[in-house]
Amino acid sequence: MSPGNTANGWRAAVRPVGLFADSALIRPLLSGLPLRFHFQLELWHDKFLADNLIDRATWSLILYQEPLSGEYGLTFSWDFDRVEWFVSLEAAARTIEAWYQAPIDTPEPNSGNYYYDARLEIEILSLGDLNELERWLRGDVGDDASDIGSVFGRGLKRLFIRVIGLSARRYEARTELFAP
Repeated sequence: MSPGNTANGWRAAVRPVGLFADSALIRPLLSGLPLRFHFQLELWHDKFLADNLIDRATWSLILYQEPLSGEYGLTFSWDFDRVEWFVSLEAAARTIEAWYQAPIDTPEPNSGNYYYDARLEIEILSLGDLNELERWLRGDVGDDASDIGSVFGRGLKRLFIRVIGLSARRYEARTELFAP
């Protein structure tokens, strides 16, 4: 992670690397389960007693393998209707492991010391989770009381996935202090 510099107005850039070296993530993907990469980036103002959260941005990528063609589809939370297709996992990995410029406004010059805190959670989704996520991103959220059973079922499914070793991976990084 880079806190930026004077030329780009101290905008952070995040680059995840080495994610696809983890065979515990690759095996479920090759078995047809999508991977969700959820990023969270925060800008903090360094204070003497208690730091102050200035801004937060989140975004997600979803990678899945198309069963018939074997190609990999990648969707982005900021443009969910767009799907990029890749013929190999290596090509998809190069795109995912690119630099992401922070969608956070930069701090005012001479206003103190700041730092960025970044988190990445990689989660293995079931196909039902993917369908539910697509509906939610499109704004189709139901308040039906019959959803309580499906919520319980999803909870059990997630617990089962965790028990068999398909748990989520979490990574965190923090920049050094910088003064714009």
